[in-house]
Amino acid sequence: MAILIKSTTAQSDKNRWGTQWPCFWDAQALYGRAFELDVAAEPETTKCAEFYVSPEWFERSREQCAFRLNPNATVRGFDALQCDWASHWWCNPPFDKKPEFLSKALEQAKKGHSGMMLLPYEPLTGWWLEYVEGKAAAIYEPDGRYNFVEPDGVTKKTGVNFGSVFVLFTPGYFPVTQRIRFKRGIADELTINFREKVECAA
Repeated sequence: MAILIKSTTAQSDKNRWGTQWPCFWDAQALYGRAFELDVAAEPETTKCAEFYVSPEWFERSREQCAFRLNPNATVRGFDALQCDWASHWWCNPPFDKKPEFLSKALEQAKKGHSGMMLLPYEPLTGWWLEYVEGKAAAIYEPDGRYNFVEPDGVTKKTGVNFGSVFVLFTPGYFPVTQRIRFKRGIADELTINFREKVECAA
């Protein structure tokens, strides 16, 4: 009998989950340099000094009659799907917009803008087969799961029921996408220090 584990988390909440710093540091170590633009973030969850926010964040903040801006990071634009991305971008996409962000990543790679995306490891899904397999340069497979943080950027999520991988997009044609296994904490092992945190004001 197959046992299906269904998440009880609302999709709208998952869309706003942030990346934990150790996960981000591992991604940078594998990428080989610091990321410069977080294309799917909020002031509390951005991992880069410059970031794009979603139209939904703008509408939500306007309804609350307040904007929580991060003085240590700059909003570079609204709606990454409508903007060009700089090279060395980072993306933890909203859960229900993975195909849209993947399509954009491929478009940007063709323009010469390399970057890396954090994705659920779902190699049999339609979006994976269309946008990742045979399109991305490499898939980095960790030895376990990474957790996430709540939209406040601090509260840790626990019990994440899926594994994640880093997917590298670079200019070029890749008929076969390379798979590379690694141990979580590789940033420590490689002693690569790209560890300036973009702190959010209290």
